[in-house]
Amino acid sequence: MKENTLEVALRKEEVADFVSRFKEEESLSAQHLILLLSEDEKWTAKDLKPLVSIAKQHSKKHQKSIAVVSAELVYEGTEIELNLAPTLQEAYDLIEIDEIERDLWK
Repeated sequence: MKENTLEVALRKEEVADFVSRFKEEESLSAQHLILLLSEDEKWTAKDLKPLVSIAKQHSKKHQKSIAVVSAELVYEGTEIELNLAPTLQEAYDLIEIDEIERDLWK
């Protein structure tokens, strides 16, 4: 699982650039992505909204997952259509669960 998963540290001001880069770089489509949100910034669901569409596309088109690591958002009960995990290990677990679900629905 870890061999085809890319961990990306992300700050608020980098979200738009990341989304653009994701759409252009074909190499990203072959991997699961774990986005590690900067802990020294206050994140909201609104900040992550641009990631929702690429996460859906990534799952549907490439059969890969995107998980977002942010303990703060998880514990606040933030509702957004993304795989949110409080820790890196739990992000890997979410991706593994997605893989199992995809295999079951084939």
